Amino acid sequence: MTSLISEQHLKTPAIHKNIAYRRDIDGLRAIAVIAVVLYHAFPSLIQGGFIGVDIFFVISGFLISSILLRELQSGTFSIAKFYARRIIRIFPALIVVLAACLAFGWFALLGEEYRSLAKHTLAGAGFVSNLVFWSETSYFDVASEAKPLLHLWSLGVEEQFYLLWPLLLLLFTRARTHVPVAICATIVLSFALNLFQATHNPTADFYSPLTRVWELSAGALLACKPNHWKPSSRLANALSILGAALIIAGFVTITSNHVFPGVLALVPVTGATLLIAAGPQGVINRLILSNRMMVGIGLISFPLYLWHWPLLSFPRIIESATASASIRIAAVLLALTLSWLTYKFIETPIRTGAISRTKSVRLLWCSMLAIAVAATFVFSKDGLPERTGANPIAKYPNDLGRDPYLTYISKHLSRCSDIELRELSSLDTSYGYRCYQSKPDTPIKILLIGDSHAEHWLPGFAAQFSDTNVGSFIQPQLPSLASPAFTAPLQRVARDSNIDSIFISAMWIDKIAPGLIEPEKQLDQTLKMLVNTGKHIYVMDDIPAFPFDPEKCKYGRRFSSGTSTCEMSVSDYQNQKKYYSTILSSALKENPEVKFLHIDDLLCDTQLCKMTADGKLLYRDTNHLNIEGSKYLAEKLFSLGRLSR
Repeated sequence: MTSLISEQHLKTPAIHKNIAYRRDIDGLRAIAVIAVVLYHAFPSLIQGGFIGVDIFFVISGFLISSILLRELQSGTFSIAKFYARRIIRIFPALIVVLAACLAFGWFALLGEEYRSLAKHTLAGAGFVSNLVFWSETSYFDVASEAKPLLHLWSLGVEEQFYLLWPLLLLLFTRARTHVPVAICATIVLSFALNLFQATHNPTADFYSPLTRVWELSAGALLACKPNHWKPSSRLANALSILGAALIIAGFVTITSNHVFPGVLALVPVTGATLLIAAGPQGVINRLILSNRMMVGIGLISFPLYLWHWPLLSFPRIIESATASASIRIAAVLLALTLSWLTYKFIETPIRTGAISRTKSVRLLWCSMLAIAVAATFVFSKDGLPERTGANPIAKYPNDLGRDPYLTYISKHLSRCSDIELRELSSLDTSYGYRCYQSKPDTPIKILLIGDSHAEHWLPGFAAQFSDTNVGSFIQPQLPSLASPAFTAPLQRVARDSNIDSIFISAMWIDKIAPGLIEPEKQLDQTLKMLVNTGKHIYVMDDIPAFPFDPEKCKYGRRFSSGTSTCEMSVSDYQNQKKYYSTILSSALKENPEVKFLHIDDLLCDTQLCKMTADGKLLYRDTNHLNIEGSKYLAEKLFSLGRLSR
């Protein structure tokens, strides 16, 4: 957020001395950055804190347009000098933060995580973060919490704006266009596009510079006021109070559930515009925004904005969970400390001319280029997975991923000897038909049927029913007579007198979901048909689907407390299964002959569900058991008496 950097503190060129420094604007910066930091650290405290970014946009548009218009009026404008000032103001803190993130990622992140960080570092160095994140995710998605450089989207919006804004102002003045009218037209067009995108493409509306131009232009319009104009004391106080009230209302009432920016962005943009228009004599500006502490925070607000999010995001990545309150408090305090150090020992010496402007620009440009080259190298090497940080000592030796699992199945079990049944199963291009049995030459007696959530029980069942031929038949469709892919195999299974017991399992969260047509009726018909065969029929509950990959708990990651890496709350699991459990329960009531196998207590206690047990990692991805997990849970079903041989 370049508006966090005061252009008012420039010593050269001389024209800037005519722009009076306003303590209240630094105070307004403080309000904005405090809101953003609190929102990211403790979102429940200030649900609308993210609108602080919109306040920054207005401040930036006002300050920088004030300087540009003054230079254009005096004939001292230079596009080269303008961009040199931008480099000197933006690059120092940004380079330090980008370099620090890359360095920390080297020691702390896994390969794919480091590759993603490198991609976002390159985007930050090129000031296109908003465009990259636009293509990836919504700002408010949970996944965005694991992107340490997500906040650079706003910097991208601003710098894309300032690539063209000086030239547009130059064009307006040379063409003798009435500048305020031209800016008003820009505001109207951008705001109209914002309203359109808010209902058609909310992610584009959030990240696009075209839908944000009106916010910066609102500040620019304010910069067009005559130099001699000052509001009366009464008007200044009214503007100040109304502006503050709007901003407070935005903090309290706007949430991430609203479409934003949309029409709601008028609240913080109007509030910030009114506060700036009130001038330093406005009551809120004078008594609160000009307070020494507020001004001090405002002066370090740019580095604070840059530092705070990586310090909050990295713990989220490392722990695979939201960091504890104590860690988040520590992160905010560390961000404040690093911000002051950055301002004092990096930004200020460069800004005040400790070295010449030309040398500063060259040094900063080369440093940013070096960051970009390093990020490109890391990205091209897939995050350098050979790093020690990417491959720490495994706490759990179990295999991860689909390929090791299917390789094990293919090696240790046999393909179904029943050709008809085999060819009715799902065909995998790499591993062939997904129909297996534990013994090669005898008929299948126990059959697991469903999708891959049935198949992942096969190693465990084969181990427990060691004297019996156990098979698994896989089709990704819901086990239902309404599914053509299941009708034929179900009929084939029904007439096979060798099969004594059938276990139905599926990823119920996907297979019984809102919007499906009569899932209860379909399941009921399937169960009735199978019950009528006289076989023993079981329906298995599904295992928890975790919001993180087991790779993140397989390894002993640096800097991790190791306390919550492989856990999620029981309430999250209950929310997952709430809908499908209701449908399953209803279908089972209609078919009392069917036995239901509870799974939840095998992985969950009263508060937490875990991917690990007895020193073993049980999952191969977010929602499938690995070999060890299959054997462990099957043994538990027998030891608890839910299954018998």
